[in-house]
Amino acid sequence: MKIFEEGKAKIYVFENVFYNPLAKFSRDVGIAFVTEISKLMKRKLKICEPLAATGVRAVRYYLESNSIEKMTVNDIEYEAYNNILKNLEINNIKDVAEVFCKDANLLLNEKAKKGSRFDFIDIDPYGTPMPFIQSATRALAHKGYLAITATDTAALCGVATKACIRKYMSTPLRNEFMHEIGLRILIGASIRNAAINEVALEPVVAHSTMHYMRAYFRYYVSSSKTDEILEKNGYLLYCFNCLWRDFHFGLKPDFSKYCPLCNNKIEIAGPLWLGKIIDKEIVKGMINFGIREVSELCSILIEEDELPPFYYNLDAISSKLKVSSPKISSVIEKLKSLGFKASRTHFSTKGIKTNATIKEIINLIR
Repeated sequence: MKIFEEGKAKIYVFENVFYNPLAKFSRDVGIAFVTEISKLMKRKLKICEPLAATGVRAVRYYLESNSIEKMTVNDIEYEAYNNILKNLEINNIKDVAEVFCKDANLLLNEKAKKGSRFDFIDIDPYGTPMPFIQSATRALAHKGYLAITATDTAALCGVATKACIRKYMSTPLRNEFMHEIGLRILIGASIRNAAINEVALEPVVAHSTMHYMRAYFRYYVSSSKTDEILEKNGYLLYCFNCLWRDFHFGLKPDFSKYCPLCNNKIEIAGPLWLGKIIDKEIVKGMINFGIREVSELCSILIEEDELPPFYYNLDAISSKLKVSSPKISSVIEKLKSLGFKASRTHFSTKGIKTNATIKEIINLIR
């Protein structure tokens, strides 16, 4: 057994129970998010972590957000269940939590009844969250919130195409902005999965960081809201030859197979989410939570929010042109001086978001 300190939590980690210290930042963002939605809802929250392992995320939510009324914490593994109990005890919060040792989907479906549903559910699995989306939405209260993590980035980023098609019913694309494509596939697949039951998931915060992708949604029991959100799914069109890209709204493919700039055959990714990935009101509140790295992420997310989907990678463009890669700040400044919008992106230190076309960016860099 090992002992860790993370945030305000003291965490015991039993021998066969999973704990990843590198996911601390993910938990930091989650705490800022829970704190903000509690303020917006003007009350403390009933939350659930159905795949808890050590329970570190739930413990930190309670200790650091001051936003939790009651927690339901679960893991199917008996050793993890005992580990959760230990960590609740040593942090003096066992009275605010109910702990289970059940299959996550079984637990969530048992809670899918009036008076038992949650304000916030956090799905943090190993791999894909897709098997848990429908049971999680059943266990959410109307206008509650769902957080999901995906660690199968090889599938989402196009390294394992068939795995992405199996898990997300979407074709990925391995190119210079594959992390944004992957995150938008994750969001879109979650929305379509929930829509089967005529309920809606609206993305309010999403980011791609290190080895994982993370998305937070607001939940609606509304077929009309479901239809409205589904309309913002669609396809990415991309040319590997000249780096042209475009996107097409709608789940019915209806576009040319050839690039309008160079007439090469285009590649298609999707279906995926093409709408905004943040709710500005929530993210602005998260900036003030007090963790510098969280504030930095949220500030960039707000900058990106005004710009179209899919960033440009300056190294990839420079390589295609056979010139040295320019400074990002210089390119952003030049684009703005020409009347375009431009910003950095959290997806890549070598990337920019802009409403300029690839042709206009090439003319500027060349």
